[in-house]
Amino acid sequence: MSKPVQPSTPGAEIVAEEERLHGRVQARVAMGQEDIVDRVGTDEFDEELIRLRDMIAEAKPEDLPPLVEQMTRLAAIRSRLGGSRSLPADPASPYFAHMVLSENGRRRDVLVGKRGFIDRKHNVQIVDWRNAPVSRIYYRYDEGDDYEEEIAGRPTQGMVEVRRNVSIIHSKLRRIGAPQGTFVRDSHEVWHEAVGEAMPVLRGGQGKAVRVPRALKPESRDAQDDKGGRGKGKGRGKGGRGQPRAAQRATLGVHGDDLHRADKSLPEIAALIDGEQFDLITQPESGMVVIQGGAGSGKTTVALHRIAYLNFADRSRFRPQNILFVVPSASLARYVAGVLPALGVSGVAALTYERWARDLRIRLLRGSSGKYNHDTPEAVSRVKKHPALLGVLDRYVAAQAASFGDEILAAAREAGDRRAAEILQQAWAERAELPLAVRLAKLGGWLRSRDARLPSPVRQAAESAVKRLRRRAGDVLADWSELMSDPRALGEGFAGWDDLSAADLRRTVEWCAQQAAGPVELAVNPDGQPIDAIDGRAIEEDGPGGRFDLEDDPILLRLIQLKRGRLLGAGGAEVSYEHVAIDEAQDRSAIEVKVLIEATRAHEDSRGRPQRSITIAGDTAQRLVFDNSFHGWQSLLDNTGQAAVVRPLRLSYRSTAEVMYFAREVLGPELAPDEPLVARSGEPVELHMFGDIGEAVAFLADALRALVGREPSASVAVLARHSEQADAYYAGLMRAEVPSLRRVRNHDFRFVPGVDVTDVTQVKGLEFDYVIMVDVNASSYPSNVESRHLLHIGATRAAHQLWLISTSTPSNLLPEELRERGSLGAPPPADADDNDGGGTGDEADAETAASS
Repeated sequence: MSKPVQPSTPGAEIVAEEERLHGRVQARVAMGQEDIVDRVGTDEFDEELIRLRDMIAEAKPEDLPPLVEQMTRLAAIRSRLGGSRSLPADPASPYFAHMVLSENGRRRDVLVGKRGFIDRKHNVQIVDWRNAPVSRIYYRYDEGDDYEEEIAGRPTQGMVEVRRNVSIIHSKLRRIGAPQGTFVRDSHEVWHEAVGEAMPVLRGGQGKAVRVPRALKPESRDAQDDKGGRGKGKGRGKGGRGQPRAAQRATLGVHGDDLHRADKSLPEIAALIDGEQFDLITQPESGMVVIQGGAGSGKTTVALHRIAYLNFADRSRFRPQNILFVVPSASLARYVAGVLPALGVSGVAALTYERWARDLRIRLLRGSSGKYNHDTPEAVSRVKKHPALLGVLDRYVAAQAASFGDEILAAAREAGDRRAAEILQQAWAERAELPLAVRLAKLGGWLRSRDARLPSPVRQAAESAVKRLRRRAGDVLADWSELMSDPRALGEGFAGWDDLSAADLRRTVEWCAQQAAGPVELAVNPDGQPIDAIDGRAIEEDGPGGRFDLEDDPILLRLIQLKRGRLLGAGGAEVSYEHVAIDEAQDRSAIEVKVLIEATRAHEDSRGRPQRSITIAGDTAQRLVFDNSFHGWQSLLDNTGQAAVVRPLRLSYRSTAEVMYFAREVLGPELAPDEPLVARSGEPVELHMFGDIGEAVAFLADALRALVGREPSASVAVLARHSEQADAYYAGLMRAEVPSLRRVRNHDFRFVPGVDVTDVTQVKGLEFDYVIMVDVNASSYPSNVESRHLLHIGATRAAHQLWLISTSTPSNLLPEELRERGSLGAPPPADADDNDGGGTGDEADAETAASS
């Protein structure tokens, strides 16, 4: 709601002041630098701009709009006539904030923009928000505050008489934000004053996001996490004259007291588990449970509680050291490691797949390289993750077994005894069901036993062949090198799959041949020192020789399983588990899942059938990996040779109806065919549009500072699409002294209250009270499947409220209503019949259940 600004009111005075200032700045900026010689055809415009500037300075408030409009048009024409020289400030949006500073009885206007421009003669001073020392005053102090800062090497004291933020779009003043209210110009050039809160508010969700059960005292947390010192100034919280702006500014949360605990743990959530979740948790200990659940539906909660249930039901079998929990990130691994002890289960290995596979491969293949390529071609990754590779590996090992059998029989025949060769052939065939390495070992044992009634020459020849072939069978690295660089084997194995091209396979063969060739010889200069390339890197770093790809580890582990029967090291130590839980399995490849399944011990059920205890959890709508050929749960189960029923969890406990509606709209009906059920309603999803990052940072800094003051237990995520964008927002918010600010780069979340700035790929499986997605622009989130999934993932991390920030053209993936109105409420009401089924869910990816 809003009301027109009435004449002779404080609001009208504020609007008039800002319009005069805007007109003066537009006129001066359009003329460019004073030391630039006027170009032909611009003199008349300059004279007219100066005349209009003087008229604006003396005009009545009611006469300002047409004068400013005329000034804007002339300034635009003048800037185009100015030639190709760059302007000192952007005429379309020269500044986004206005202060009036009082120092020693002298008042001056200071503007904050994305580029600096100072002309004291005409009283125009725009400072760069990123670099100018005086811009700190805007970010650190409120209107009415006394300030004390060191500027240009000398202490400066004064008072902030006026502090306002403005939006100038296409050279037109559109919005003014001040402690006295927010004023917006509509499409009919009429100024309105917002009714209620002058700025959007983030509120009501403090402490809802799940934390690791580890509490920090407030003073300890401040010491560790607050990245913005207050310095010497008398700004916020330092006794200045200004009053808090919480009532007028964008706010996260409404709880001023700290009634909620600063962290959450699963003992409280166990009481919130619903009936369908409980059924999944208490499934029989044998068999595979596949859980498809939307964001916040309780997938990880079910997986964690199922581990606790199995451990309780059969402590001798499901000991913690016999259980593996595979998670998508190191932060989730730390989370799970902190949560399971709270459920009475300590010692469960919680690892990312990459960490587990790397450590295991190095352990089982002693002497293998620990170096990895970081620039694996996309085509190579897709081939190495493709489900067809499982069949390629099976056929390769089968062909090798047949070849080994032929060699053993050939050695026996050379010894000259046909009958003995037939006996040996039968003994080899009788062991055909055994893994190749085991088969050779068993045949060697038989040859040495009395049961092998063979002539001595035949026995010796066969034993010699078996000994030699056992060494070759154990050389898994040679198998990997031979197979992955064999164009014929790969071509035959991938025939019939239309999602890979012949060029993809050729690129893979070339790449793997370079890997197998080993590192190139180090180039040295005459002094014996390594020669670096022009980019400063060692020359041998440019190629893949002597390094593995991350995708190679599951291939090597699968070869070990096929040839040794188990994940067995050279010394005979076996790696196996009684229960394996895989979280966010939609981002795992078929070969990765197959290795984990086969690493789980099989036990016979009541019908004598071998069964493994496995929990697979994921969401087809939350994909982060797009080169693993994942096409749904049934396809994954078929490729891994497993039978299981997919159990859905449809009820989302974490996010509000508004957030889930937005997330579904972003995905579209093809990627999100099933409409989720939600447990509660909340605040609308909001889109805030700005001219540049500086303006956005100023807006967010005010909102975040107010939030931390009111809700010290709140957790906030500021999510960018790219790491560089996250760096820019972190730097700006840090300059603005947002407390408890952290830059998260490598999944190093602390799971404590505060503001985490990171990129969206880092937060899979986590949840926060509030989420702010920044630079949701068309350039960052173009119209493709990957962008849809990333927007969905980022949005559904919010337990209570979601804001979107745009600093350019908003992404076309955003719902049209949101782009037009800036707000998206709850979805239209569904029919009653649509609400009576459905799964259940709780939590949070790691969530774990948003405490409602």
